Amino acid sequence: MNLYSPSGYAMPFEADENTPIEVARNYGKHVNEKTGEESFSHGMDFRVRRGTWLKALATGVVSGISSDTQNGFSLTVNYPNYADGKRSCYDVIYSHISEAVCNFGKNVKAGDNVARCDGLLHVEVHFNGEETDPLEFLTMIRDNLIVNSQKDMSGTNPEIATLDFDVHTPYDAQQTEIDQLMMRYFGSYMTDLLSGNYHVPTQTEQGLRNVIAKGARNGAYYEHTPSMLNPLGLGHRSFSIIERVQTILITDFLNYLALMHSVFLSSMSEIEKKKLLTGL
Repeated sequence: MNLYSPSGYAMPFEADENTPIEVARNYGKHVNEKTGEESFSHGMDFRVRRGTWLKALATGVVSGISSDTQNGFSLTVNYPNYADGKRSCYDVIYSHISEAVCNFGKNVKAGDNVARCDGLLHVEVHFNGEETDPLEFLTMIRDNLIVNSQKDMSGTNPEIATLDFDVHTPYDAQQTEIDQLMMRYFGSYMTDLLSGNYHVPTQTEQGLRNVIAKGARNGAYYEHTPSMLNPLGLGHRSFSIIERVQTILITDFLNYLALMHSVFLSSMSEIEKKKLLTGL
């Protein structure tokens, strides 16, 4: 479930741009190479500099401050999901902290300092009480940060946040020209679609329905925790679906250019142009 936060989003701590984030231990099962003994980590461990400030990740409330022999001093922040009327929530636990700077019940927003850490930071995440991999959750927070930063950009041509998937279509060789055409005509394309001046062909609409339905049957969606950048939680299982959808959408855009503007790719033959214009 993607987390919607009125105050935006922040990562757990700020790191020096020249210092890579160091993960000491991932979530899940681990095997000691020397003894063969198995153990299970219920969170992620990060190595941080002494005195590192820990941040609130979103709009939430401090819901727990505790101490035990295993995790040391811990602080929990509850993040209700405003997208579904707070019916769901995430609980994020920071452990091995040296100092908490928020009292129990304190309301926080994204980026607020909530604690300090002096070396090893242990992070656990629960969704509606169920333990989940912190990496999935933090990836979702990062994606939401990217989308929000793009929305806040000024200028006439802000960047579009996209998923970094290495997918291919039959139009790869013409992609540079297609990108140029999209920069020029995509606004008109969307305007004509919404106003009804351009109607998507029936076979195009049905093709999209078939591909999306096949993806659902094959379990292509929700491989990862959804985010604003990746609302369906797409991953490697969905590559073939993404490729087919992109192919259909590019083909429809080229169909629009031909019918509404008499514009064609420079590499198209007369037969290909006729096929676009007639749908045959």
